[in-house]
Amino acid sequence: MLLLLAACSGPAERPSVVVSTTLLASIVEAVGGGEFNVKTVAPAIACPGHFDIRPADVVAASQARLIICRGWEQWFPNFAAAVENAVKASGTKPEFVTARTQGNWMIPDVHKAAVAELTDLLVRLAPDKASALRRNAERYSARVDSTATEARRLVAGIPLPATIASDKQVPFLRWLGLRVVAEYGRSEDCSAQELARLARVALDSSVALVVDNLQSGPEAGLPLAEALGARHVTLTNFPLDAGYPETLLDNVRQLKAAVTD
Repeated sequence: MLLLLAACSGPAERPSVVVSTTLLASIVEAVGGGEFNVKTVAPAIACPGHFDIRPADVVAASQARLIICRGWEQWFPNFAAAVENAVKASGTKPEFVTARTQGNWMIPDVHKAAVAELTDLLVRLAPDKASALRRNAERYSARVDSTATEARRLVAGIPLPATIASDKQVPFLRWLGLRVVAEYGRSEDCSAQELARLARVALDSSVALVVDNLQSGPEAGLPLAEALGARHVTLTNFPLDAGYPETLLDNVRQLKAAVTD
């Protein structure tokens, strides 16, 4: 009878983890290895700091065991309050965690630090899976290392021009070896006065490349690039349809094409 009941009950439901961004999701999915049901709140193409929450996201989060954010999402306090109201009726109590790893998670070393932090959270959530989770984390971190090596190999020996870029892309570009002489914010902040300032810096520094950030406005710097006769490329600060390693290499390939074509 016990065997029959066990067979009828089916496999145990996977713990649900809700994350604010696709960078968080990329790590949780890689380390989790299918052990968790992962839900991302902010779409990859949206600015995750400025996002209108949806009722479906609140419902999904109210059923989660763990909810992780970065801390700079302006919408998250309202989201957390809505989730807490939703769980009062169900009696569940998800754990809210703000990731402590600072810096731009598109930079490999920073990304690996985030992997270590999130692995500890997942082990705490599923201690019976600790060995497997830590093995997954080691394999994933090794893949990040090999991806970083490949990324730098792709641009090795290529003259990299002086660059003006979205502030969200500056840390990654400097990691890759570009000389960024000025930066700018979101598209709505690029006033005519700001563009004039950037143009003066660009002319003084012989800027030949302008790099936009997809989530901040994919064409925020395009008018500047056109005025300067400079190359223009838009990179993403969050994984889109693939994981972090693929996104990192795709960014580098787009950048290489922009400066060599």
